Amino acid sequence: MIINLFQKPTEKCPRCLGKGFVDNDDINRLNKKLEWASGKCAYCYEKGKVNKLTVSNIPADLSYLTLERTKIERWKLILGNKKAKKRAKLYQENLNDLINHISKQYFVGELDFETIADLHFARFEKHNVSVKEKKEFIKYIGEVVKERKEKFE
Repeated sequence: MIINLFQKPTEKCPRCLGKGFVDNDDINRLNKKLEWASGKCAYCYEKGKVNKLTVSNIPADLSYLTLERTKIERWKLILGNKKAKKRAKLYQENLNDLINHISKQYFVGELDFETIADLHFARFEKHNVSVKEKKEFIKYIGEVVKERKEKFE
């Protein structure tokens, strides 16, 4: 079977529902509240349509598929490359671990948002994070805490 890599989009994008961008309704529908932000749709590259091969081989809710992924990595996923699938699985596991780690530090360790952020960034070689990066992460910690509180109330 020969695969036409230049096949034109043929189906409405299941991630953004054809809009070309992901909004809060899409994020909630796909249960990705703590994993995604609103913005350009990485599934269809903002076109609103995708080819059938993409739909059949990549779940619309795959968090690993972002605009930062190369076209080569995208095609590896579409074609079912085992290493690309493994990277996608590891990415999801790491994201889940981060969310669980933040929850545990806040609810069990009773740490404040800034301390959680400091501990997170201390794990990396690059300890000098910008004020903007730290503020964005603290905001994310707040979102995790809010979501977890709502989930268990």
